[in-house]
Amino acid sequence: MSTRHDDTPLRTLLAEQTLRQAEQGDLPTLATLDANGFLLGADEDAHTFAQRLRTLLRNTDEVEDALAAKGEYAFEELRLQRDDRIAPSRFEAIAPRTQALYRFAIRWVPGFYLDPSCSFLFGGAAIYQYPDFFTLFIIRRSFRHRDRWLIYSRDELLAHELCHVAHLALESRRFEETLAYQTSASAFRRAAGGTFYRPTDSFAFLGVALLLLLAQVVRTFALAWLPLWPFWLLLVAVFAGFALRQTHACRQLRRAQSQLARRFGDDARPVLFRCTDAEIAELSALPSDGSALDAWLAARTALRWQVIRTRFDGATATH
Repeated sequence: MSTRHDDTPLRTLLAEQTLRQAEQGDLPTLATLDANGFLLGADEDAHTFAQRLRTLLRNTDEVEDALAAKGEYAFEELRLQRDDRIAPSRFEAIAPRTQALYRFAIRWVPGFYLDPSCSFLFGGAAIYQYPDFFTLFIIRRSFRHRDRWLIYSRDELLAHELCHVAHLALESRRFEETLAYQTSASAFRRAAGGTFYRPTDSFAFLGVALLLLLAQVVRTFALAWLPLWPFWLLLVAVFAGFALRQTHACRQLRRAQSQLARRFGDDARPVLFRCTDAEIAELSALPSDGSALDAWLAARTALRWQVIRTRFDGATATH
């Protein structure tokens, strides 16, 4: 049986009274939870949301129990060590970054320094199960004592992964990585970071690159007449396809944010972060003069949009 951990940040945030108020659809309570990274799912109602958070509590208590009793917790092939916990001060250091970008700050998710197997280029990853909302994240051990490793910045990486944690209930696919990469100090990574947003994208590009390498080997040792230009052309075509797709996605995000700015002003980007992929695509396709925006927003009646309006809509907004 799990032991209560009343002194943990998560237990403090998700006290039973808070969960009861959330279950009743109390908008100020839901807005406070939203500000702490507990975003509602696309069409999630108050009861389902509260039950999801209760499940999160149980799962996190299981982790805390194992760490307290045995010093480690086994999750799939990972072995999380109590001594590898990321210090609370690191969360405090990056809270201003996610707060400024998307108006949330997460201090409650378990984080660990860990190098998975085959982790040479690994920087970090958010690990979660939906709809259970079991959540944790890991970053490579190198960051325990240094701020940078290769192209990675520790704080940028932590902020990036916390964006995934906050966004998980929306089950975003198309725009998820690009939104998370906005935590980067690099303009290039902010624009191009979401290019390979599915595992199959990376495999496709690497596969074509390896095919070119194989063709060069075959030409060198067996078929000197074999032309290489078709393989180069295929590589360029695949890369160009991904680049064009990412350019289109960035254009959609800019157009959608521009639409939302008509109503939400400086909070357009946090509202965009709380939109589904389909909503972002719809917003980007609205007339540029804003004539259809009010009608579009009026049709958004889900509890998620009630919370968005509570936090970000004009004089009644609470940040």
